Amino acid sequence: MRKLRTILLFVLGVVILGAILGVILGGCGRSRFLPRSLSRSLPRFLPQTLVFRDHQLVTAQLGNSPQFKLEVVNTPQSITQGLGGRDELGVEGMLFVFGQELMPAFWMKEMRFDLDLVWIKDMRVVEITERVPAPIEGVSATQLPTYSPSQSVDMVLEVKAGQVQEWGIYLDSELILSSV
Repeated sequence: MRKLRTILLFVLGVVILGAILGVILGGCGRSRFLPRSLSRSLPRFLPQTLVFRDHQLVTAQLGNSPQFKLEVVNTPQSITQGLGGRDELGVEGMLFVFGQELMPAFWMKEMRFDLDLVWIKDMRVVEITERVPAPIEGVSATQLPTYSPSQSVDMVLEVKAGQVQEWGIYLDSELILSSV
């Protein structure tokens, strides 16, 4: 009888330990990075971890916007460079992926065209800054204003000035990404 009790306690301990480890390692609920609409169509969309290669091209949609192509940047060097020094976007936007929530500050150093900034948290638009002007020639970098969201974000989308309005992007729009 004592041996049976010992075995049952051991099995119960293993089950409890497994449940605890499952919650700790696996979390509960859906990933905070993956909206339900994405998780229903995983083969078509990027993996749940949203791992991007630097300068990877993806197809995106925000709210009722048409699909558009983005260049993803996610390394410190690429994020710092952004679109500075380019004559044009090349694709329809640049998506800055930070990998964590933070309060970024963007400036228009070496920018040659105006932009709309779309601040994104957990795959949803939380703020929009429209028609950010390229710097006037001769203005020093130390005199350039910075642009930041009012809350922490994990991604920022830069598109040509006017695209937010043209595409109908609005607050709480869901960002849906798929591989090109």
